[in-house]
Amino acid sequence: MEIELAILKHFQYIEAVAAFLEGSGPEPELIDSEDSAVAEWLEDHPDQAITDQQTKLYKTLADAVAAKKSGDDARAGELLDQAYLLYSQIEHALFVNKERDDANG
Repeated sequence: MEIELAILKHFQYIEAVAAFLEGSGPEPELIDSEDSAVAEWLEDHPDQAITDQQTKLYKTLADAVAAKKSGDDARAGELLDQAYLLYSQIEHALFVNKERDDANG
């Protein structure tokens, strides 16, 4: 899988969670970090730091959904903000790795 497609799928998942938290979408099916598109890409391009961030991102999203379901909208919003920050860090790290891989042939 191309990294750009993996990142897009990652973003779409976060947006589905965000829609649920905002009340404009159905409750998303929670995905385990190991079953994500980025995890699939990481199988061929291992990087433990990104894998750890990926795990944290998916836990944060699951916690946000749980907070929303328990009525703690403020906490759900805070967790979503954290998720977007993690996503941007992961996206950056993935592109850095891709550029390094491309440069090394």
